[in-house]
Amino acid sequence: MEEIYSSEFKALGVVSVAGVRDTLSGGTRTSVGDADQVIQKLLKAPSGLADVYKLFLDEDPVVAMRASYVAMRVAEQKPESVKPFTKDLLKNLELYTQQEVRWHIPQLLVHLDLTKAQKKRAYEVMMEWAETDKSKIVGYYGFQAAADFAETDQALLQDFIPRIRKANKTGAKSIQNRCKKIAKQLEIEL
Repeated sequence: MEEIYSSEFKALGVVSVAGVRDTLSGGTRTSVGDADQVIQKLLKAPSGLADVYKLFLDEDPVVAMRASYVAMRVAEQKPESVKPFTKDLLKNLELYTQQEVRWHIPQLLVHLDLTKAQKKRAYEVMMEWAETDKSKIVGYYGFQAAADFAETDQALLQDFIPRIRKANKTGAKSIQNRCKKIAKQLEIEL
């Protein structure tokens, strides 16, 4: 694996992508393992995030899930931390096929100040995920991100309204509940 050194991360005891990968590996995709330790380090030294974002497409699904989880948790406290990765996130949208990574990508995208074209692309992919992924969690976060994009773009909103209405009628209970919250957010009737 390519060794990339971040001076701040090195000072905190994690010296490379391989070091971050090792910290995030082991266990199952349903546990966060040592991700909280990485989160705390990144909140102090956010330049180490480049190492984490590189792992979203890791061959080990546990590492990929935890890396995207770490980035999402850091973004909750430091939304600006996502900005340097805008280009890569958008470029790789179709490559993010693992459901656990797809849980976190929508939550990262909403922190970005996207151009109209970027927003349209992100919206379209989030809607595809929301409407076709078998994971209800992917649907939940995909619809919410799409709603956030549609809230500031009239053309997207016009596309979104009939689709969210359909999801409210045919989706799982968790999706229907999210649809109701989105309807209130957007001040629309379902």
